[in-house]
Amino acid sequence: MNDDIVATVTLHDIAKAAGVSVASVSKVLNNRPGVGDESRRRIIGIADKMGYQARASKGQSSAAVERVTIITPGEYYSNSQFYADVIKGILDAASSQAVSVDVRLIGRYMPEADSDIEKILKETASGAFLLVGLDYPEIIERIVVSGFPAIIVNGADRSMRISSVTPDNRSAGWLATCRLLAAGHRRIMHVTLPHRTSLVRRMDGFRDALEEAGLGFDRSRDVLDLGKEGVLEYQSALAVKRALEDGRFDGVTALFCSSDLVALGVVDGLKEAGFAIPEAFSIIGIDDVAIALYSRPPLTTIRVDRLELGRVGFLMLQEKISNPSIGVRHVDIGVELIERSTVAVVG
Repeated sequence: MNDDIVATVTLHDIAKAAGVSVASVSKVLNNRPGVGDESRRRIIGIADKMGYQARASKGQSSAAVERVTIITPGEYYSNSQFYADVIKGILDAASSQAVSVDVRLIGRYMPEADSDIEKILKETASGAFLLVGLDYPEIIERIVVSGFPAIIVNGADRSMRISSVTPDNRSAGWLATCRLLAAGHRRIMHVTLPHRTSLVRRMDGFRDALEEAGLGFDRSRDVLDLGKEGVLEYQSALAVKRALEDGRFDGVTALFCSSDLVALGVVDGLKEAGFAIPEAFSIIGIDDVAIALYSRPPLTTIRVDRLELGRVGFLMLQEKISNPSIGVRHVDIGVELIERSTVAVVG
């Protein structure tokens, strides 16, 4: 069978011919346990007849896979410095081990993202996935059923079926809030768009710090939810304008923002309203993207080592491929407070 015909053979083709699931085919072709001997022999025989013999016999039990696929929303890939750095960390690690990397871009939101994942799986014969910024339960389910090795980078599987790596988001939120509390602030508002688990964890850290300080936590009072305001992260200046008009900032002296992108918008919104930063409001963000250093004034933030995040994700995938029976785990990457010029002491 010529190479053009072989290239058209997919896991779905073999599964249909063998009368088994795609997951079973993937396990056999990648030399992983979990399929009975009779089914295994039938799958390998059909793969051979369909021109898939070389791949079926090759397996992936060696120390490293030769090709991995990064799957991430196109919006993250093209517009986010955070994710650009994460992906660079993956690419650097892969290059050091002579591993080829494909990048597949999908829609950011469901159901488009789910449809894109389904298409990718149908087109994929073998390999392994790094799901960057993707932890929708529906997508996790598809990946689990497919049987392909996968790691979630900057996301988490709460069902604990796929291993993942993230910054320690809860500690980041706690650390940022503790910095503001140490500066004497007692009315702190959290500005966020909590549409993903990672951002909810940052809010959890905010709540932890307030409660430990004996201040209590009231979400309706202490959180400015950009989603409820109908704006995106980069539109936080608009939400600030509305909050000022509605009196929601009365008594507030500091704002902890769920990302630097949100924080920079908050700074702009407050400055447009005539407030000095940090004299009128102290601001702190998370991520330490490059622009944070060059904002006016330079933004105090919590640094996330995004290159390390990508590197660790890649190494976890290599480990999973080398040892398919390894248990599912979640890894937190440490964070660091970066002092600049947007936090002032209050009396």
